[in-house]
Amino acid sequence: MLCGPHADRTWSPLYHRIDHAIAVASDSDAPLLISGDAYEGRAVMHFADRAESRVRRVTVAYDSGGRTLTDAQAALRTIRDRRDLASVLEVLVVTDDWHAERCLTILRGEHAKIAANRPISFVDASTPVGPRPPSEVLEGERRGILDYLAGSPYRPFGEPFGKPFHPTEASRHE
Repeated sequence: MLCGPHADRTWSPLYHRIDHAIAVASDSDAPLLISGDAYEGRAVMHFADRAESRVRRVTVAYDSGGRTLTDAQAALRTIRDRRDLASVLEVLVVTDDWHAERCLTILRGEHAKIAANRPISFVDASTPVGPRPPSEVLEGERRGILDYLAGSPYRPFGEPFGKPFHPTEASRHE
């Protein structure tokens, strides 16, 4: 599961993604890997605590980058490096439905770079429940896919939805 947006730009977690991920992991008797966090590791640990007694196993993957790309990279490194995840061949990806296409595009692309020797398929298990972003966020999702596929660096397309703003490395030097 990739941690979801918060109710606003402060620490106010929403539970639609984690609760859906818990149900998916429970129904499939699969381990739950939680990644993605714009709150310095606080969200992944909070959601792991929520899932702990409800699924077979919980693992967290955290990268301080706070973007879908760095979250996907952290998840893939964890799958690649953890012996207890060595048998993983399929990943049921839980995110919001409006974010799924970009998330899956990045996971598949980064898989080829980080864990190419591991045959892993990524399956959309996203949820339609949760906050709906404004139209500029949806446009940013589409443009983000095109940028990623073109090998272009990350460019924010406006204010991030449901998380604090984390400037990119490129914007820090402008």
